[in-house]
Amino acid sequence: MQTENIHLLLVEDNPRFMEELKEWLQDFGYQNIETASSAAEATQKLNQSFDVLISDMRMEQDDSGFVIVEQVKMRNLSSVVIILTANDTVPDCRNALKMGAWDYISKNMRGNVFEVLHQSIQEAIAYFNRWGNVQNEQWIDENLEVLEKNYWGQYIAVINRTVIDADENKEVLEKQIEERKLRRFLTTFRKIGDFRSIEELIKLSESPILEYKSTLQWDVNKNHKNESLRLSVLKTIAAFLNSDGGTLIIGVEDNGNIFGLEKDLSLLSKNNIDQFEQTIVNLICDRIGASFTQLVKIRFENIEGKDICAVDVKKSAKRAFMKGKEKLEFYIRAGNTSKSIEVPDIYNYM
Repeated sequence: MQTENIHLLLVEDNPRFMEELKEWLQDFGYQNIETASSAAEATQKLNQSFDVLISDMRMEQDDSGFVIVEQVKMRNLSSVVIILTANDTVPDCRNALKMGAWDYISKNMRGNVFEVLHQSIQEAIAYFNRWGNVQNEQWIDENLEVLEKNYWGQYIAVINRTVIDADENKEVLEKQIEERKLRRFLTTFRKIGDFRSIEELIKLSESPILEYKSTLQWDVNKNHKNESLRLSVLKTIAAFLNSDGGTLIIGVEDNGNIFGLEKDLSLLSKNNIDQFEQTIVNLICDRIGASFTQLVKIRFENIEGKDICAVDVKKSAKRAFMKGKEKLEFYIRAGNTSKSIEVPDIYNYM
């Protein structure tokens, strides 16, 4: 983060010192500076986003600086707080740092205090640019189960332990944050769910969590549409739901040869991957249940000029039954295949 992009809030009740402080910071290259002459005024301005707060300690009350630190902590703000005071004491310094202040600087120190302040700001920016916001990271880890339920397969932007936006594309998400004029400093971006690229996956053999299908409903041997093939795809999805999850790749043969989606797309009225995706979603809704679609992520890649589809399936907390031709069927993964089990075995499995 460049110095000119850092947003500062200066809290100081001495007008003369405030003006001197502001001039020095501008000389150092800071261009976004707001001011407040009391802790009360600063508290109101905390509704805006600031990267760094620089606060005097003694203002309307002797411990006014602590009010700023407490407000930042109470609101879970990501702002860095630096105490800059002429009434420095060891107890105040210890308390400020224990409460979460980044630094505690005495106005009475030898040398140029403004240079020391500038260095402290730069060190804070460098630290968080390198290590990120630990509080946000911890919050994501602690709430990962809920986040996976709501944002699986998406990038999320977290500010102050709150998801403020999400998108499947990180670049799009970053642009959305910029357009909303939200502060990028200390914003944590995280992808919920680790999806390996299709190009990387097709180099692997089938396994309990990976299976290939040449097509969704095109019969390669008979060279025409065969809707019964849909059930084969749904069996694998149901088996993944009932086991440990996995990825089904459509458009790739068992031996890894790329077949593509061209034949499947030719069977659709719009001949595009959006309709192909919607077809799979509709099949899941009709045959397995609409509630399971939140556990399914459908994505596409073009490899060697051919479109390939990956259906990523997350393990379900409840059992998924599939409507077969005559009855409800229950599938699990057994090695690299999807196996149907009958009622007694279902009971033992559960």
